[in-house]
Amino acid sequence: MFFPAQPTHRRLGRVLLRVQEGPDRGAKVQVSRNRLTVGRSAVNDLPLSDTSVSGTHLEIAVTDEGILLRDLGSTNGTFVDGVRVREAFLEPGSVIQIGTTEIVLQSADEVAVPISEREQFGALYGRSPAMREVFATLERVAPTDMSVLVGGETGTGKELVARALHDESKRAKGPFVVLDCGSLPRDLAEAAILGHRKGAFTGAVADRPGAFENADGGTLFLDEIGELPLDLQPKLLRVLDRREVQRIGENKVRKVDVRVVAATHRDLRKLVGQGQFREDLYFRLSVMSVDLPPLRSRGDDVVLLAERFLEDFRKVHGRTLTLSPAAKAALSAEPWPGNVRQLKNVILRAAHLCQGATIEPADLHLGQRADRQHAVRPDTRDETPGPFDPALLERPFKEAKQLVIDRFERAYLERCMAAAGGNVSRAAAEAGITRYYLRELLKRLGMHKPQGGES
Repeated sequence: MFFPAQPTHRRLGRVLLRVQEGPDRGAKVQVSRNRLTVGRSAVNDLPLSDTSVSGTHLEIAVTDEGILLRDLGSTNGTFVDGVRVREAFLEPGSVIQIGTTEIVLQSADEVAVPISEREQFGALYGRSPAMREVFATLERVAPTDMSVLVGGETGTGKELVARALHDESKRAKGPFVVLDCGSLPRDLAEAAILGHRKGAFTGAVADRPGAFENADGGTLFLDEIGELPLDLQPKLLRVLDRREVQRIGENKVRKVDVRVVAATHRDLRKLVGQGQFREDLYFRLSVMSVDLPPLRSRGDDVVLLAERFLEDFRKVHGRTLTLSPAAKAALSAEPWPGNVRQLKNVILRAAHLCQGATIEPADLHLGQRADRQHAVRPDTRDETPGPFDPALLERPFKEAKQLVIDRFERAYLERCMAAAGGNVSRAAAEAGITRYYLRELLKRLGMHKPQGGES
């Protein structure tokens, strides 16, 4: 019987680091994820014994632009090829010095990453490879009972992930309970988790179960787990390990059958390194980790989601609205610091205030950038009255800067590709950048022509 292969997409994703000097000389780590950390704590992908290294000293992130190193507020700093940096792009052969340790980036390779055939998982939608990669992971994890730690910026949809994991699991008919650790009153947090007996403390006027008992047979979503006070973390860990709770004021122990999904917008590894989050609790919660990409890195998903929100609006209000091409361009150009939540608010506001049947940039109220987007002259890119078009001085700084950069990159890459006869590998070598980075630049500028077998 023939089974079709699962679709994949290729991205930069396998990073090999080797310690060449220091107490851990010879240690290596090869990670096929989009983020890894280095530091003294055991939660790091490359843990070090060097006492002059911070708990979670630095992270190395795989981005569309290449391999990006970030210092995570370390005490003694991070140096790349002898220069102290906060952020720096790395190439194979780059030497990283932290404390008395030297680490070399030996390789950074492309990998074929499985992606889902679906463009939806629960209430999450996305066509971008980044989201379909997340969907593929969630599809494998949902039927299990393993604990899941969901990361990502505020507004990316972490609670939707937890709900979808519950709905796609064998616990779907059981309760789904949300406990927001960031909004718990300090004096009531323990009772909210464990429950309490009547009279156990002032205000305990009746017996009350805690979140674990309420979620028995289902799923407990611990939102903003990074905000849980340090002195309560051992009690949570005890419940997770023993699968039993003891209400405040009681001696009776109650068994619970709960799957736990936790989420945070904070970097728990960094918190562990700073002593603000328990290492053992981190390992207990992160049996599987899923990081949601920010909306700004999801490409055409911005318009896809906007149209979904308009469809939801039509179902409720009976009014059909569409986005003009200029409005779509304005939405795609926004950085969306508030992510999907911000996009939804913008679309719903525009839907309520729009006078006609078509939403224009002005209806979005995204500011000067959006209002001017539709007024850009199509021939601006090709005008060269000097080192740059003086008309750019009338536009917002970031927008004008990006246009100048795009024009430079296009001219540079056209020359580079022509000199290399269209061979991406040769052009990348001549430009002194990685093949992956060059290909992503070509895609962004609309200059990429996929070859046979390339995905």
